[in-house]
Amino acid sequence: MGQNSLLDHPGGTPTRSGGKGHRCWRVLKKCLLIFLCWGILFGSQPIRSEAKSLSQSSIDDGIPEDIKEYCEIVGKQFNICPELLESMAYTESRFIPTVKNHNCHGLMQVNIKVHKDRIEKYDYTSKDMIDPYKNLVVAADYLAELYETYGDDNPVILSIYSGNWKAVEKYKEYGFLTPYVDEVLTRSAEYERIHGK
Repeated sequence: MGQNSLLDHPGGTPTRSGGKGHRCWRVLKKCLLIFLCWGILFGSQPIRSEAKSLSQSSIDDGIPEDIKEYCEIVGKQFNICPELLESMAYTESRFIPTVKNHNCHGLMQVNIKVHKDRIEKYDYTSKDMIDPYKNLVVAADYLAELYETYGDDNPVILSIYSGNWKAVEKYKEYGFLTPYVDEVLTRSAEYERIHGK
């Protein structure tokens, strides 16, 4: 029997006698699987790192209404720009309040071990950190403490918040912003523009 082509096996797997045909079929199946998974995950959106463009209309900034409301309330309570909180929430969790990454939980990825006392200060538990409002309160409390200690230096505050102390020195010496800090500040400025501030 000669080499089998893919056309000889619609919907099936070529026989082993096909040599190259068998390898081609496996590669084709893998490519189709990747293509299908990509389509399921990203739909018809163009390939990009973000699901939505930052240049959205003021009607739809992509922020869930409850998160926007919580950021306004907590921002006023702790004297922190709501758009900065919104931007951090997007960057930390993509507005998904149930996200957990090791010890970091919730909307603002609060480290439940490091901030155990801060969580208890509000009579919350580590399980409460998947509640977006409570998570924002604990995160804003930490941010307010950082602002009190370091002033209004957002790159320093955000570097420390993200646990990147080395970035603080690089920023102070060279003006270097980490991708995290750059993303949060850029998105925050865009949210402020969209919200007319």
